[in-house]
Amino acid sequence: MHDFFTELDSDLRSIDSPKHGVSPENTKPVFTEPDRGQAPSVIPTPPLPQKIRRPEREKDIRIPNAAMHHVLNMRSQMMASGVVVIVFRVDEKSKTLLGHLKLETRGFAFVEEVREFHKIIIKRARASYEDTLKDVPDIEEKDLMKIIRRDLEIFLENTIKRSPVIIPMIISI
Repeated sequence: MHDFFTELDSDLRSIDSPKHGVSPENTKPVFTEPDRGQAPSVIPTPPLPQKIRRPEREKDIRIPNAAMHHVLNMRSQMMASGVVVIVFRVDEKSKTLLGHLKLETRGFAFVEEVREFHKIIIKRARASYEDTLKDVPDIEEKDLMKIIRRDLEIFLENTIKRSPVIIPMIISI
Protein backbone atom coordinates (compact mmCIF):
# COMPACT_ATOMS: atom_id res chain seq x y z
CA MET A 1 0.00 0.00 0.00
CA HIS A 2 2.85 2.38 0.78
CA ASP A 3 4.36 1.88 -2.71
CA PHE A 4 1.06 2.82 -4.35
CA PHE A 5 0.91 6.21 -2.61
CA THR A 6 4.58 6.88 -3.31
CA GLU A 7 4.02 6.26 -7.03
CA LEU A 8 0.87 8.40 -7.01
CA ASP A 9 2.73 11.23 -5.31
CA SER A 10 5.59 11.08 -7.82
CA ASP A 11 3.09 11.04 -10.72
CA LEU A 12 1.37 14.13 -9.36
CA ARG A 13 4.67 15.96 -8.96
CA SER A 14 5.57 15.21 -12.58
CA ILE A 15 2.21 16.59 -13.75
CA ASP A 16 2.63 19.81 -11.77
CA SER A 17 6.07 20.56 -13.21
CA PRO A 18 6.57 18.94 -16.63
CA LYS A 19 10.10 18.82 -17.96
CA HIS A 20 11.52 17.93 -21.33
CA GLY A 21 13.39 14.74 -21.70
CA VAL A 22 13.24 11.68 -19.51
CA SER A 23 14.10 12.00 -15.88
CA PRO A 24 13.36 9.90 -12.82
CA GLU A 25 10.47 12.24 -11.95
CA ASN A 26 8.44 11.46 -15.05
CA THR A 27 9.17 7.78 -15.46
CA LYS A 28 6.58 5.26 -14.52
CA PRO A 29 7.43 1.64 -13.82
CA VAL A 30 5.81 -0.80 -16.22
CA PHE A 31 6.15 -4.39 -15.15
CA THR A 32 6.61 -7.09 -17.70
CA GLU A 33 7.16 -10.71 -17.00
CA PRO A 34 10.78 -11.17 -16.04
CA ASP A 35 12.84 -13.44 -18.29
CA ARG A 36 14.97 -15.89 -16.33
CA GLY A 37 15.43 -13.90 -13.19
CA GLN A 38 15.73 -10.44 -14.71
CA ALA A 39 14.38 -7.46 -12.82
CA PRO A 40 11.23 -5.72 -14.09
CA SER A 41 12.00 -3.17 -16.79
CA VAL A 42 11.11 0.52 -16.55
CA ILE A 43 9.73 2.23 -19.66
CA PRO A 44 9.96 6.02 -19.55
CA THR A 45 6.76 7.95 -20.26
CA PRO A 46 6.81 10.69 -22.87
CA PRO A 47 7.11 14.25 -21.57
CA LEU A 48 3.89 16.06 -20.83
CA PRO A 49 3.03 19.03 -23.06
CA GLN A 50 3.88 22.42 -21.67
CA LYS A 51 1.05 24.62 -20.51
CA ILE A 52 -0.22 27.11 -23.06
CA ARG A 53 0.66 30.62 -21.99
CA ARG A 54 -2.31 32.93 -22.09
CA PRO A 55 -1.74 36.66 -22.31
CA GLU A 56 -2.30 38.68 -19.21
CA ARG A 57 -4.93 41.37 -19.75
CA GLU A 58 -2.96 44.56 -19.18
CA LYS A 59 0.50 43.41 -20.25
CA ASP A 60 0.09 41.57 -23.56
CA ILE A 61 -3.12 42.91 -25.09
CA ARG A 62 -2.84 46.43 -26.44
CA ILE A 63 -6.18 48.15 -26.94
CA PRO A 64 -6.30 51.79 -28.01
CA ASN A 65 -7.94 54.03 -25.42
CA ALA A 66 -10.63 55.23 -27.84
CA ALA A 67 -11.72 51.67 -28.63
CA MET A 68 -11.72 50.71 -24.97
CA HIS A 69 -13.85 53.70 -24.04
CA HIS A 70 -16.27 52.94 -26.87
CA VAL A 71 -16.69 49.34 -25.68
CA LEU A 72 -17.16 50.41 -22.08
CA ASN A 73 -19.71 53.07 -23.08
CA MET A 74 -21.70 50.55 -25.15
CA ARG A 75 -21.67 48.04 -22.29
CA SER A 76 -22.89 50.60 -19.78
CA GLN A 77 -25.59 51.75 -22.22
CA MET A 78 -26.72 48.13 -22.71
CA MET A 79 -26.78 47.61 -18.96
CA ALA A 80 -28.87 50.72 -18.39
CA SER A 81 -31.31 50.56 -21.31
CA GLY A 82 -30.90 47.26 -23.16
CA VAL A 83 -30.51 46.37 -26.84
CA VAL A 84 -32.87 46.67 -29.82
CA VAL A 85 -32.12 44.71 -33.00
CA ILE A 86 -34.22 45.45 -36.11
CA VAL A 87 -33.98 43.25 -39.19
CA PHE A 88 -35.15 44.63 -42.54
CA ARG A 89 -35.68 42.16 -45.41
CA VAL A 90 -35.20 44.12 -48.62
CA ASP A 91 -35.48 43.39 -52.33
CA GLU A 92 -31.95 43.74 -53.68
CA LYS A 93 -32.89 45.57 -56.89
CA SER A 94 -35.78 47.82 -55.90
CA LYS A 95 -34.81 48.23 -52.20
CA THR A 96 -38.45 47.80 -51.15
CA LEU A 97 -39.26 46.09 -47.86
CA LEU A 98 -40.35 42.47 -48.09
CA GLY A 99 -42.77 41.41 -45.38
CA HIS A 100 -42.70 42.48 -41.77
CA LEU A 101 -39.73 43.81 -39.86
CA LYS A 102 -38.20 41.49 -37.29
CA LEU A 103 -37.56 43.07 -33.91
CA GLU A 104 -35.64 41.60 -30.97
CA THR A 105 -35.13 43.40 -27.68
CA ARG A 106 -33.17 42.44 -24.57
CA GLY A 107 -33.28 44.38 -21.33
CA PHE A 108 -35.21 47.20 -22.97
CA ALA A 109 -38.73 46.95 -21.58
CA PHE A 110 -40.73 45.13 -18.95
CA VAL A 111 -43.03 42.29 -19.98
CA GLU A 112 -46.14 44.47 -19.70
CA GLU A 113 -44.66 47.13 -22.00
CA VAL A 114 -43.08 44.95 -24.68
CA ARG A 115 -45.99 44.66 -27.10
CA GLU A 116 -46.78 48.36 -27.09
CA PHE A 117 -43.12 49.40 -27.50
CA HIS A 118 -42.53 46.87 -30.28
CA LYS A 119 -45.42 48.25 -32.33
CA ILE A 120 -44.15 51.81 -31.90
CA ILE A 121 -40.55 50.90 -32.81
CA ILE A 122 -41.53 48.86 -35.87
CA LYS A 123 -43.79 51.61 -37.16
CA ARG A 124 -41.09 54.26 -36.71
CA ALA A 125 -38.32 52.08 -38.22
CA ARG A 126 -40.43 51.32 -41.30
CA ALA A 127 -41.24 55.03 -41.75
CA SER A 128 -37.61 56.01 -41.30
CA TYR A 129 -36.44 53.45 -43.89
CA GLU A 130 -39.06 54.42 -46.48
CA ASP A 131 -38.64 58.19 -45.98
CA THR A 132 -34.87 58.00 -46.29
CA LEU A 133 -35.08 55.96 -49.50
CA LYS A 134 -37.67 58.37 -50.89
CA ASP A 135 -35.38 61.35 -50.23
CA VAL A 136 -32.10 59.67 -51.32
CA PRO A 137 -32.82 56.67 -53.58
CA ASP A 138 -29.17 55.75 -54.28
CA ILE A 139 -27.99 55.85 -50.63
CA GLU A 140 -25.41 53.32 -49.49
CA GLU A 141 -26.51 50.65 -47.04
CA LYS A 142 -24.15 51.70 -44.24
CA ASP A 143 -25.34 55.31 -44.46
CA LEU A 144 -28.96 54.14 -44.45
CA MET A 145 -28.34 52.11 -41.30
CA LYS A 146 -26.70 55.12 -39.60
CA ILE A 147 -29.70 57.31 -40.41
CA ILE A 148 -32.18 54.70 -39.14
CA ARG A 149 -30.15 54.16 -35.96
CA ARG A 150 -29.91 57.88 -35.24
CA ASP A 151 -33.60 58.48 -36.01
CA LEU A 152 -34.66 55.66 -33.66
CA GLU A 153 -32.28 56.83 -30.92
CA ILE A 154 -33.80 60.32 -30.96
CA PHE A 155 -37.34 58.96 -31.19
CA LEU A 156 -36.94 56.53 -28.27
CA GLU A 157 -35.21 59.11 -26.11
CA ASN A 158 -38.03 61.63 -26.66
CA THR A 159 -41.02 59.27 -26.40
CA ILE A 160 -40.00 56.46 -24.04
CA LYS A 161 -37.15 58.21 -22.17
CA ARG A 162 -34.75 55.31 -22.76
CA SER A 163 -31.67 55.06 -24.94
CA PRO A 164 -30.94 51.42 -25.83
CA VAL A 165 -28.18 50.25 -28.15
CA ILE A 166 -29.89 50.05 -31.56
CA ILE A 167 -28.61 47.58 -34.15
CA PRO A 168 -30.36 47.80 -37.54
CA MET A 169 -29.63 44.98 -39.99
CA ILE A 170 -30.53 44.94 -43.68
CA ILE A 171 -30.79 41.58 -45.42
CA SER A 172 -30.92 41.82 -49.20
CA ILE A 173 -32.92 39.10 -50.93
